[in-house]
Amino acid sequence: MERTIYFTSISIMIILVFLILYGKNGFIDGNNLRLQEKTIIIENDAIYEENKVLERKIHRLKNDLSYIEHIARHELGMVAKDELVFRFQDIKQKERKDK
Repeated sequence: MERTIYFTSISIMIILVFLILYGKNGFIDGNNLRLQEKTIIIENDAIYEENKVLERKIHRLKNDLSYIEHIARHELGMVAKDELVFRFQDIKQKERKDK
Protein backbone atom coordinates (compact mmCIF):
# COMPACT_ATOMS: atom_id res chain seq x y z
CA MET A 1 0.00 0.00 0.00
CA GLU A 2 2.76 2.45 0.89
CA ARG A 3 4.55 1.54 -2.30
CA THR A 4 1.59 2.43 -4.52
CA ILE A 5 1.12 5.75 -2.75
CA TYR A 6 4.83 6.48 -3.19
CA PHE A 7 4.78 5.66 -6.95
CA THR A 8 1.52 7.53 -7.44
CA SER A 9 2.86 10.64 -5.76
CA ILE A 10 6.11 10.43 -7.77
CA SER A 11 4.09 10.02 -10.97
CA ILE A 12 1.93 13.03 -10.11
CA MET A 13 5.02 15.12 -9.35
CA ILE A 14 6.60 14.16 -12.69
CA ILE A 15 3.40 15.07 -14.53
CA LEU A 16 3.21 18.42 -12.69
CA VAL A 17 6.85 19.23 -13.50
CA PHE A 18 6.20 18.36 -17.15
CA LEU A 19 3.12 20.62 -17.22
CA ILE A 20 4.99 23.47 -15.53
CA LEU A 21 7.79 23.27 -18.08
CA TYR A 22 5.98 22.33 -21.30
CA GLY A 23 2.29 23.04 -20.72
CA LYS A 24 0.31 25.94 -22.10
CA ASN A 25 1.61 29.16 -20.47
CA GLY A 26 4.40 27.13 -18.93
CA PHE A 27 8.01 28.08 -18.29
CA ILE A 28 9.15 27.57 -21.89
CA ASP A 29 6.21 29.60 -23.27
CA GLY A 30 7.10 32.36 -20.82
CA ASN A 31 10.71 32.42 -22.03
CA ASN A 32 9.56 32.53 -25.66
CA LEU A 33 7.24 35.44 -24.88
CA ARG A 34 10.05 37.35 -23.13
CA LEU A 35 12.29 36.84 -26.19
CA GLN A 36 9.51 38.05 -28.49
CA GLU A 37 8.98 41.07 -26.25
CA LYS A 38 12.68 41.99 -26.41
CA THR A 39 12.67 41.62 -30.21
CA ILE A 40 9.56 43.78 -30.56
CA ILE A 41 11.04 46.45 -28.27
CA ILE A 42 14.23 46.57 -30.35
CA GLU A 43 12.22 46.81 -33.59
CA ASN A 44 9.98 49.47 -32.06
CA ASP A 45 13.01 51.55 -31.00
CA ALA A 46 14.48 51.31 -34.51
CA ILE A 47 11.16 52.42 -36.06
CA TYR A 48 10.95 55.28 -33.55
CA GLU A 49 14.43 56.52 -34.53
CA GLU A 50 13.59 56.22 -38.23
CA ASN A 51 10.41 58.23 -37.65
CA LYS A 52 12.40 60.96 -35.89
CA VAL A 53 14.79 61.18 -38.86
CA LEU A 54 11.89 61.33 -41.32
CA GLU A 55 10.13 63.94 -39.19
CA ARG A 56 13.24 66.15 -39.25
CA LYS A 57 13.55 65.66 -43.02
CA ILE A 58 9.90 66.60 -43.58
CA HIS A 59 10.31 69.70 -41.42
CA ARG A 60 13.40 70.75 -43.38
CA LEU A 61 11.66 70.11 -46.71
CA LYS A 62 8.78 72.35 -45.63
CA ASN A 63 10.85 75.16 -44.14
CA ASP A 64 14.51 75.14 -45.28
CA LEU A 65 15.08 76.45 -48.80
CA SER A 66 18.80 75.61 -48.79
CA TYR A 67 17.96 71.99 -47.94
CA ILE A 68 15.43 71.87 -50.77
CA GLU A 69 18.10 73.22 -53.13
CA HIS A 70 20.58 70.63 -51.86
CA ILE A 71 18.11 67.81 -52.52
CA ALA A 72 17.27 69.18 -55.97
CA ARG A 73 20.94 69.38 -56.94
CA HIS A 74 22.31 66.19 -55.48
CA GLU A 75 19.41 63.75 -55.65
CA LEU A 76 17.55 65.04 -58.69
CA GLY A 77 20.52 66.41 -60.69
CA MET A 78 18.95 69.82 -61.23
CA VAL A 79 20.91 73.00 -61.99
CA ALA A 80 20.08 76.69 -61.64
CA LYS A 81 19.17 78.86 -64.65
CA ASP A 82 22.46 80.77 -64.68
CA GLU A 83 24.73 77.72 -64.37
CA LEU A 84 26.60 75.94 -67.15
CA VAL A 85 26.96 72.18 -67.13
CA PHE A 86 30.12 70.60 -68.50
CA ARG A 87 30.20 66.88 -69.17
CA PHE A 88 33.57 65.29 -69.63
CA GLN A 89 33.90 61.98 -71.37
CA ASP A 90 36.42 59.52 -70.03
CA ILE A 91 39.23 58.86 -72.55
CA LYS A 92 38.99 55.08 -72.03
CA GLN A 93 35.28 55.13 -72.80
CA LYS A 94 35.92 57.15 -75.97
CA GLU A 95 38.58 54.68 -77.15
CA ARG A 96 36.17 51.77 -76.61
CA LYS A 97 33.44 53.48 -78.62
CA ASP A 98 35.88 54.20 -81.50
CA LYS A 99 36.82 50.52 -81.86
